[in-house]
Amino acid sequence: MTDTVSNLASAPSTGASTLISYFANNSVAANLLMLLFLVGGFLTVQGLKSELFPTVDQGVIVVSVAYPGAAPSEVQESITERVDVAVKSIDGVDRIVSRASEGFSRTTIELKDFVDSDKVLDDVQAAMDSILNFPPQDAEEPQIVEPAPLGPVLTLIVKGLGDERHLDEGVRQLETDLLALPEVSHVSIQGLREHEITIEVSENDLRKYNLTFDELSNTLRRSSLNLSSGEIRTESGDLLIRTDQKKETVGELSEIILRSLPGGAVLRLGEIAKIVDGYVDDDISLESNGERAAFLTIKKSESENVIKISDAVLEFFDSYQLPPGISVNIWENQSDILRSRLSLLVRNGVLGFALVFTFLVLMLDLRLAFWVAMGVPISFLGGFLLFGAVGVDINMISLFALIIVLGLVVDDAIIVGESIDAERATGLTGSAASIAGVRRVAAPVLVGVTTTMIAFVPLMLIGGRFGPSFGVIPTVVICVLIISLIEVFFIMPAHLAHKGRWSRFPLDRIQDRVAAIVQAFRDRVITPLVRLFVRYRYLTLIYGLAFFITTVTLVANGVIKVDFFPSIESDFVTVNVTFPVGTPYTVTDRSIRIIQEKVYEVNENLGGTSIKGVTLTSGGSIGDSGGPGPEESLVLARNVAGLEIQLNDETQRAVSALEFQRLLQDAVGEVPGADSVSFSSDLFGEANLLSYEMIHENDETLKRAVKTLRDELRAQTFIREISDTSSAGKRQLDIHLTPAGQAAGLVPAVIARQLRQSFFGEEIQRITRAGDEVKVMLRYPEAERSSTASVFDARIRLPDGTQVPFSTVARVEESRSYSAIDRVDGFRVITVSAEVDKRLMTTGEASQAVQTETIEGLLEQFPGLQIAETGFSSEQAQDLSSMITTGGLAIAVIFTIIAIQMRSYALPVAVVVAIPFGAAGAVLGHYILGFDLSIVSMFGIIALCGVVLNDSVVLIDRYRRFRHEGQKLAPQEAIVEAARSRFRAIFLTTVTTTLGLTPMLFETSLQARFLIPMAVSLGTGIVFASLITLFLLPAIISIGGDMRNLVNRFRSSQTESSHVA
Repeated sequence: MTDTVSNLASAPSTGASTLISYFANNSVAANLLMLLFLVGGFLTVQGLKSELFPTVDQGVIVVSVAYPGAAPSEVQESITERVDVAVKSIDGVDRIVSRASEGFSRTTIELKDFVDSDKVLDDVQAAMDSILNFPPQDAEEPQIVEPAPLGPVLTLIVKGLGDERHLDEGVRQLETDLLALPEVSHVSIQGLREHEITIEVSENDLRKYNLTFDELSNTLRRSSLNLSSGEIRTESGDLLIRTDQKKETVGELSEIILRSLPGGAVLRLGEIAKIVDGYVDDDISLESNGERAAFLTIKKSESENVIKISDAVLEFFDSYQLPPGISVNIWENQSDILRSRLSLLVRNGVLGFALVFTFLVLMLDLRLAFWVAMGVPISFLGGFLLFGAVGVDINMISLFALIIVLGLVVDDAIIVGESIDAERATGLTGSAASIAGVRRVAAPVLVGVTTTMIAFVPLMLIGGRFGPSFGVIPTVVICVLIISLIEVFFIMPAHLAHKGRWSRFPLDRIQDRVAAIVQAFRDRVITPLVRLFVRYRYLTLIYGLAFFITTVTLVANGVIKVDFFPSIESDFVTVNVTFPVGTPYTVTDRSIRIIQEKVYEVNENLGGTSIKGVTLTSGGSIGDSGGPGPEESLVLARNVAGLEIQLNDETQRAVSALEFQRLLQDAVGEVPGADSVSFSSDLFGEANLLSYEMIHENDETLKRAVKTLRDELRAQTFIREISDTSSAGKRQLDIHLTPAGQAAGLVPAVIARQLRQSFFGEEIQRITRAGDEVKVMLRYPEAERSSTASVFDARIRLPDGTQVPFSTVARVEESRSYSAIDRVDGFRVITVSAEVDKRLMTTGEASQAVQTETIEGLLEQFPGLQIAETGFSSEQAQDLSSMITTGGLAIAVIFTIIAIQMRSYALPVAVVVAIPFGAAGAVLGHYILGFDLSIVSMFGIIALCGVVLNDSVVLIDRYRRFRHEGQKLAPQEAIVEAARSRFRAIFLTTVTTTLGLTPMLFETSLQARFLIPMAVSLGTGIVFASLITLFLLPAIISIGGDMRNLVNRFRSSQTESSHVA
């Protein structure tokens, strides 16, 4: 009965067995299937979209409302708070983050994972429509959008030798021409001011002609409009009645008649107003290498191809005639980065494949070596064939997943190929050997691959910012492993069924000699060691536990550091400077230019070969990847400025990006008057930040708590730059009616509106020009808006039409507004951010230190204070928690599958117990090679666990066969013999996986630094995993046998006792 159960448990199903036999005996079918994978995969690759990282939805809905001229407090009260209240009860909303700044309200509605964003968007629109009297007068209509996931492709610097208008016209013409390309659908411009037509009328001229702003603005609106008045139906046809009198140029506006004068003369607008067709009054300057410039960024949608867009644009410029005085340079090309990553992977893949094949040729017959090695390209290209069906594209994450699955593919091919070779050694030939070899390992291989797929499934269930990107990894792994199973079960056996060896003299002699050496090593070293470890199995387990505990202790004590995102240098160094709000633009501009001079000094000191170019943005912030940041996060303010230094290729410069950054920091030193100066050269700069959201119902208490936290952080040696969102805003004049004003019948709204018309201005109309809207604004001349005296000199119109000086009806108090008001879920919040110096401590360690040494004390010191950690470190904890939870469920499923296949409860325990020991080996490998553990390392560890599962299941299957088939060996002898028979396959898997990853381990290029921790996990962990499979697993199985015997003896004694009784 035991034999029957064993055979049933280990044999493949009848249908699968029939297919294996069919393909093994039909090489034509096997070859056609192989060609389908190779050719079909190759053709599919040509049509797959290429991008640097997966384009994923941000999972947010944004409600933005422009309220020109309004202070942050006014924006908050009249817009932001009302939006927050309206959307807070909508299903699917996770968090509401809002900001009220000068003239603008932005509410970001963060959605829960896996919700229907379209439904939530409809609900938000309905909620906004239900708000009464919204938006307030002078505010623009709300813009409610779910931001499209656009990714940058090319960033161009457009420089002009002429004035601002010349550059503006050249850039906008270039934008139009680029959008005409069928491959280009999105182009954004940065560094240019928006067009605006300004009508400036002085207070004196208004008084001279007894005009008011209301009269003037109403006259302009009535005199400049296009209006349809109906139609006349006649026998000859219909006639439209239409007035086309909209004035769109300075000349047309100048001719508007304001009133008739005595003697038949008329007063025209041009006689009392200065009309300027210019730009909005923003102080922003963008320069490249000292020349005025603008950034033009070409972006891709989710369905578009980075390489195709880039190639189309570059081909366009080959024949494009630029306007005179306009030049274009490529600042950043994402396709170059993607191509370099592809080149890196292909180069290392080919080299690794060559090393693997060379080693296999030394160990196996040339035919067997060739088809084992061919399992990799067949599985990979077959995987590409499935990518199109499951929506996977070519990007860094999917290619990264291919590297992860490499060891698993090689492992499957070696297990099956070695099994067929072993059957041939027993005397079987041709297809009989192939069929017998596949059948012998089909069940354990199928179980091993299935459980490996399940091990990757938790990555699909991670939410947050990284979840959608990480979800690509298990999809790729599963696709490739499915093809790998088909290849080893149906294609490889047919190719190995042919008679005869490919190896000829002298290769066959070399192979025989190597085989003899390996066999001698197995019999004289490995087998005695397995016997020794099985004999002293409890001591072996104790040493294994000690190894595991030691590794965990090294991680817990920080000896082996854990850094969620490894520090990876960029080819750019960015500098951002922030001064107090209200700082004159000239001060900001002068300071950033001084820093720019320091950049050139540092470059000269390094031999003049370090930098390729420098962009300067004065009046705006610099993004992480060129130019003044993404449009949705671009900060335009007189108190901010930035530099971006593009470095030469690392082979051409004297120092690394980080070293250049530190030299620049030393050269710049303190910037007088600046609130903050930040430097970054990290590809994931945000990963170095700690961020804390602080909430308290009392604003003064909240400010004191923020100051205390800043002081505590400043005292920490591992903290570099500290900033918060509580900086004071501009000085403001608060207007209050005097008793005389109240007696005259004025109310605050009337006087506020009249002052707004005079100083901010009033929008008369909008015209369309080259696809953009241009505002026509009526306001005082700049000279009458540039001093506080202008407020006191303003004339206020009373209800009876008379005008009086402002000072007779109102008084002024000076105060200071907030620069911005942030809210989270309706609560006022101040965010404190601090940059961690990773030379001293990882972000995770810094987070833990701040939590225990500072945050806990703050909560006691300020009752009612709430502090929530946000940003990368917080998401790291959430992602790890999610992976642990789903990982526990995956282990339970893995245990169930193995238990069902083995028809045992005890043996699956041995497999599951072996997994953490393999992971510990990978962790120790990081310590030996000097790498920190990261999320990238963990992906490699998961893949390593797949190899442990594969090898453990096959070893146990072999053990059960020795126990229940043939000679029916004793338990300890059976496990020793199983390890002995599996040694060559394990040895081949270990060496080939390590060799395949060796080129990556020794890669020094910037492109490889992101991938090396994964290669460390697999390359070093596979060695430990093999030792665990050969030595620790047999000991654990033997201990399991001891436990089973103990239970059986106990049951027997209980039975005997009951019989005696």
